[in-house]
Amino acid sequence: MKAKDISNLYLFCQSVECGGFAAASLKTLVSAPTLSRAVASLEEKLGEKLVHRNAKLFQLTTAGDEYYQRFASLFMQLNNEWTQLSNSQPVLTGVIRVSCPEPFADNFLQKMAIEFMELHPEVSVNIQFSAGTERFFDEQIDLAIVTSPPHASHLIQRLLFESPLMMAASPSYLEKYGKPKQAADLVGHQLLSGNNLPYWELKEEGQSIRIPYLPRYSVSSLRLNIDATLAGAGICMMPKAAFEKRAERGDLIEVLPKVECPTGKAFLVWADRKLIATRIVAFRDMIFSRFGQSSEFLALIDSKKK
Repeated sequence: MKAKDISNLYLFCQSVECGGFAAASLKTLVSAPTLSRAVASLEEKLGEKLVHRNAKLFQLTTAGDEYYQRFASLFMQLNNEWTQLSNSQPVLTGVIRVSCPEPFADNFLQKMAIEFMELHPEVSVNIQFSAGTERFFDEQIDLAIVTSPPHASHLIQRLLFESPLMMAASPSYLEKYGKPKQAADLVGHQLLSGNNLPYWELKEEGQSIRIPYLPRYSVSSLRLNIDATLAGAGICMMPKAAFEKRAERGDLIEVLPKVECPTGKAFLVWADRKLIATRIVAFRDMIFSRFGQSSEFLALIDSKKK
């Protein structure tokens, strides 16, 4: 087997792992046309089609799936051995790209990033606001904090915390629109939530009930949703820890305390890559070790506004 064949096979496996040439190009720093030619050359060498592809399609053939399953694990082992050697370097360098919802950066991640850069002066941290992982490879993200677990098989997730949620509104809103007496009454109210879900799934007297979520005002920021609630814009589903600070001052009132809300969750996500840079592993481990209890973090939401 020639070196060129090994190179083409590696680029084929990377293209499959990333789900296409465009995403693989960002990861491998090899142009999409070059990746396409590498796969075409491999197909010609093997004498069979590996991938059905066009502008909108990238699908493995039976033969392509067999080659990927056989050789991807070998490249994984090779990359793991390389990682162990490269991880022995004493100085961390390079860029770490992180995506997360705005409250995490505002109240938690920024402080940690600055501390990490002080410990490792040759590392840069780039934080982007995002609530999902749809553009994980397109944006070359290394780590993502999300509130819904991703379903992509090439992403690894680990639960950071769980936190109980509850509903609340301002006294002015309840005075104007009335206080709902049962979950079904929420249909007639303005609802606020940082998650763009089609409905709120609640439990009332042991029975599950789904309230359609069609907000008149929507913003993908927990802090801004709480601010909107304080301004009388509607009933907000929020972490209990964030509610308690405002409730003590009489700024928020709990709504339907006997109705059970879903549990809020946060996950840390990274790619199922065969090679993970030491700086990313170090920052990932710092997040896990420093995150602490969910209430400790969530109590920080809106804490800058006294």
